[in-house]
Amino acid sequence: MKKPVIGTTLNWYKNDESKVSSYGKWLFGLNQSYAELLNKADVIPMGIIPGSDDVRSILEKVDMILLTGGGDPDPELYGQSNNGSIDCRRERPLWEMELYRNAREMKIPVLGVCLGMQLIAVAEGEQLIQNIPTQVEYPVDHCGKADDPRKHTVEIMNGTILGEILCSKMEVSSFHHQAIDGIPEGFHPAAKSSDGVIEAIESDDGLVIAVQWHPERDFTGPVILNGLIARFFRDEE
Repeated sequence: MKKPVIGTTLNWYKNDESKVSSYGKWLFGLNQSYAELLNKADVIPMGIIPGSDDVRSILEKVDMILLTGGGDPDPELYGQSNNGSIDCRRERPLWEMELYRNAREMKIPVLGVCLGMQLIAVAEGEQLIQNIPTQVEYPVDHCGKADDPRKHTVEIMNGTILGEILCSKMEVSSFHHQAIDGIPEGFHPAAKSSDGVIEAIESDDGLVIAVQWHPERDFTGPVILNGLIARFFRDEE
């Protein structure tokens, strides 16, 4: 089996105002935890530099894409006013949803993580829960802190791809205060937490798997990634 090329999206960091005229508005980067996850799999990682309008030419060079985590998308993107979203962004969500839509048209496998899962849902016409602590009844703590993610239990559903790869119940590394508010058409739930928050979804055709937790920060990351690689690319020479 040849090594698949995994195209990975990058986070967008605002440049200092004093540097914008020289360097531009954004810095692009990737947390080392994602790099370490990719290094644990037999893949060729490729960072996808945002901004190009010709996303199909980018996608022609990858075998799978990984939509990484990030900040809150602007709620206007899914038809809501702000109700708990923080430091909302438009540019990255718009660009990555276009990347995702083209990947779907080209039947390229997609793994979404945290924001990645949320953008998949929004691109498919769903809305988000903007703030779990105030909008979910009896919520568990999904957020924690950036340097100390919360551990909580998720239940993986039988008959799903994730169910074939992971245990039925496990503690995962969680750092999010938003979640998807429903299952997009053409998808089914794959995991949930005890408060009913949807923790994972899969497309009915099996090409999109998305999780709300951060598998790059716990043991589930290598298990999921290697399981998907075996599933999608095991028959290739």
